[in-house]
Amino acid sequence: MRRVAQTVERHPAARPRGHRHRRAHRVGRRRHPSSSSSSSSSSSVSSSSSIISKTWKRDYFDCNNAAALRVLLKMPDAKALSRRERHDVAMEGEGGCGGRTYLMEQMQKGNVETVQTLMSVLDERTRKELLQARDDNGNCCLHYAVYGASVESMACLEMLLLENEQYGGVLDMAAKDFQDESTPLILSAFTNNTFVIEKTLLLTGMNGQQEVLYERDKGNATIAGHLAQRARGDKGMKNVLAKVIALAGPGGCGKLKRGEKTYLMKKKEFSGQLNELDCEQLVYIINYWRLGFGKLNASAMTEKEKLIEIVLMATP
Repeated sequence: MRRVAQTVERHPAARPRGHRHRRAHRVGRRRHPSSSSSSSSSSSVSSSSSIISKTWKRDYFDCNNAAALRVLLKMPDAKALSRRERHDVAMEGEGGCGGRTYLMEQMQKGNVETVQTLMSVLDERTRKELLQARDDNGNCCLHYAVYGASVESMACLEMLLLENEQYGGVLDMAAKDFQDESTPLILSAFTNNTFVIEKTLLLTGMNGQQEVLYERDKGNATIAGHLAQRARGDKGMKNVLAKVIALAGPGGCGKLKRGEKTYLMKKKEFSGQLNELDCEQLVYIINYWRLGFGKLNASAMTEKEKLIEIVLMATP
């Protein structure tokens, strides 16, 4: 009887129904093994992809070699429009703002080969987007070339303007940054480098944008105004200022014009710029404008006030 009782006790039918249902309920709640592995697999792929992408971006911005750049741009993770964000710049101990593109940095470095390679490899849409890109302060690649303030960076600017013209586009030398509303030409004055200023002036003219001479920044100053601040005691800067005023034509960069409400204010501004020049530079302006005095000789005209008066008389 004891054996029979034990057998009955161990038989599944003898177990309480609730126990069986609870077990079934627990089994029903178990996650399918495949769901767990697929979720972890997808997260692992995503993490791996992110690492590869970050590595590619780092190599891209560190690349200063045209051949290596071609290889990088052929990779699956290639993103020519990538930007170096503010936190990236801070982590690497570099100055400047975030939002910089590879093209901006290469223009500043004056790396003609990489800039030329980049422009030739990219499709038209990406190239256009890269050329028009702005950093967080509104600077474009043209500002960065001027900011580089070297023979090489200016060669980059010249090459880019010429290459872009061949592609049927025109880069805007009147582009202003968001912070100070400076054009590349106004920014060139802050380099205090006469070569950079003259080259930017020449390229602006080559690009058919003479009107850039009359642009004002956030402080209401023209390129002539900024140069006048730097001309005192610096013959090279005086010569550049005279050239800028001569190119701007009668009335100067401020477009001085008789009969305007702002005439007196602009005349004072223009007179101040002319006062920073020597007789030699004033004669250059008079001769350039062909004011009807024949070709003046600086040694024959030594009275600065009279020369300034001649220049002001040419005001439209």
